[in-house]
Amino acid sequence: MKRLSIAVLVLAGALVLIAAGYSAQRLLFSGPPSDAPLQEASLGGDFTLTSANGPVSLSDFRDLAVIISFGYTSCPDVCPTGLANLAAGLDQLSSNEQAHIQPLFVSVDPQRDTPERLAEYAAYFHPRLLGVTGTPAQLDAMVKAYGAFYRQVPLPDSALEYAVDHSTRLYLLDGTGKVRALLHHDTPPAELAAALRALL
Repeated sequence: MKRLSIAVLVLAGALVLIAAGYSAQRLLFSGPPSDAPLQEASLGGDFTLTSANGPVSLSDFRDLAVIISFGYTSCPDVCPTGLANLAAGLDQLSSNEQAHIQPLFVSVDPQRDTPERLAEYAAYFHPRLLGVTGTPAQLDAMVKAYGAFYRQVPLPDSALEYAVDHSTRLYLLDGTGKVRALLHHDTPPAELAAALRALL
């Protein structure tokens, strides 16, 4: 009887640990608070960041559709997946349609991502993709305006020293600079192409 009671307690403890692990996993993969639903009309605004060719402002792309992705070049999986999908979506459009779209990759890791490094990284995914970053103050202002999110996470046992948690949305802006749609980073290329085409 005593052994049975102990077994029941062990089983109950295991179930609690499993439940706790499941809850933690759900929290871990649910994304930061900024990935909660947002109203497009409340987001956006002009900004000035830096590319390998100098300052870049949203107002530079007047009359172009703009798609913005936040991330960093050392990102292990989300950024490469998102940018590969973005490139595949762009490639489903004609060259004339692509000419009226400006994709931007905004690095939230200015400590490591120089404009030159960003130019090389962006070119790997698509020739129209422009990599930009800025000072922490510039990035904080833009992130706040777009309802995005980022934070450094220390990695004491890694050569990288830290990772960067960040929101994963794609922001689709029309030719007037207004945010018209928010898409997940792994939106299928055909859906992304259709959403971009609707902005032209």
